[in-house]
Amino acid sequence: MTSFYLSKPYDPPQAPQNLPLDRPWALLGGISPQQFMKTHWHKKPLLVRGAIPAFELAKQIGEPLGSAISAEELFKISGNDVVESRLIQAKPWSFADGPFKKKSIPSLDTPDWTLLLQGMEARHPAAAKVISWFRFIPDARLDDLMISIAGPGGGVGPHFDSYDVFLIQMSGRRRWRISEQKDLTLNPDLPLKILRRFQVEQEWDLEPGDMLYLPPHVAHDGIALDAGCQTWSVGFRAQSYKEMLQEGLWRLAESLEDIPELEQRFADPKQMATSSAEQLPQEIIDQIEQKLKGLKLDRVGTFLPGIAAYLSEPKPQAYFDGSTNDHSPEEFKRLLEKQALKPHPQTRLLALGKTIYCNGEDMTSGQTLPIQKAWRSLAAKKETKGPTGKIELENSLFEAFVAGWLIF
Repeated sequence: MTSFYLSKPYDPPQAPQNLPLDRPWALLGGISPQQFMKTHWHKKPLLVRGAIPAFELAKQIGEPLGSAISAEELFKISGNDVVESRLIQAKPWSFADGPFKKKSIPSLDTPDWTLLLQGMEARHPAAAKVISWFRFIPDARLDDLMISIAGPGGGVGPHFDSYDVFLIQMSGRRRWRISEQKDLTLNPDLPLKILRRFQVEQEWDLEPGDMLYLPPHVAHDGIALDAGCQTWSVGFRAQSYKEMLQEGLWRLAESLEDIPELEQRFADPKQMATSSAEQLPQEIIDQIEQKLKGLKLDRVGTFLPGIAAYLSEPKPQAYFDGSTNDHSPEEFKRLLEKQALKPHPQTRLLALGKTIYCNGEDMTSGQTLPIQKAWRSLAAKKETKGPTGKIELENSLFEAFVAGWLIF
């Protein structure tokens, strides 16, 4: 057994609310977030040795750090039926979806297996703190934090992702091999999305505290070198334009229900006699064009509310339980004056100007100014506290609390 099993768990700090965007960060290899976004984001890989300096400092004083979440905790979480988990075996390749009983997961020393746990920021406070380090990237782009724990030789095979990812080594060592090859053909005979021809261009062994950033479509293969190897992956999503426009149009179509004048029927008193009865009449075309201009459907701003609402929707596996939030509006108000109200870890918040969307819903339109300010604080600072004026039952802040979207 290697010594990291006996190490002290790493306690990740919460990132400050006001991130210093123009200062060098150890996390990014001594460059600032501004410089990282300019030179690396969506462009080229970045290997950072000692991205988390605490690991090296602890090692120097003879008190090595281990992962913030133990293997036992991860195995327990994988048994939760609302957690998205997968168990992957190599030699030969196979995979199974969770939940998993502990006895179905190989021992840490068993070779060639990997357990993947998605959405860990909603399952453990340490993962939520780590994900806070990356808020120099827009919330709309964030997907989740996935944890991989593996036996020696464990991995998911050479593959590529369609999104940006930060790969943080938290326990044990992992060998990363990468390639910026253009051939991304997959092997059709395997149950996993594994590249048919992987041409290694660079290779590194990452120690605990090291990090590798990869932009989309960089081929990579990570192989665990130690028992209980843990890699934490902070992934960023990228929807297709088709998906965003479809969702924006769908929500826009729903909003037309609130415009009474559109209930009027088409009328064409100026229609002339025609010798081309099969053609769509110009009168319909002209009137529809005028309606579209009136609704500003020729402007991007008309579509953005629907797109913002869509991007604020929680992951499909998200589960909210507000059954214990049985406070009256007045009790809620008193709690809010004493305690900080925060988003549930699975809640997504997104701002479009001064409008705040929470889990796919507009939470600020028609609300009082104090409630609007509270939502803006929740979106920007991930918490709100203090008086909000009179709390009514239709108050969106109270409704979100009752639904389990917000927690004290």
